[in-house]
Amino acid sequence: SLTPREHQILQMLAKGLTNKDIGRVLQISENTARNHVNSIIEKLQVSDRTEAVTTAIQQGLISVSN
Repeated sequence: SLTPREHQILQMLAKGLTNKDIGRVLQISENTARNHVNSIIEKLQVSDRTEAVTTAIQQGLISVSN
């Protein structure tokens, strides 16, 4: 299962933020953001960040709203 931080980052991925953007918003390094994204990809058993977002939406893990 995803951690609260991973949920937060997944929501940011859905908005199209890059690792650098995520790092800036959360005040973490770009590398740490990338590590979180890689962890999300691994946990959701997908191949990339786009598929992670799609899968998360389909599974109801995140919602896409303005």
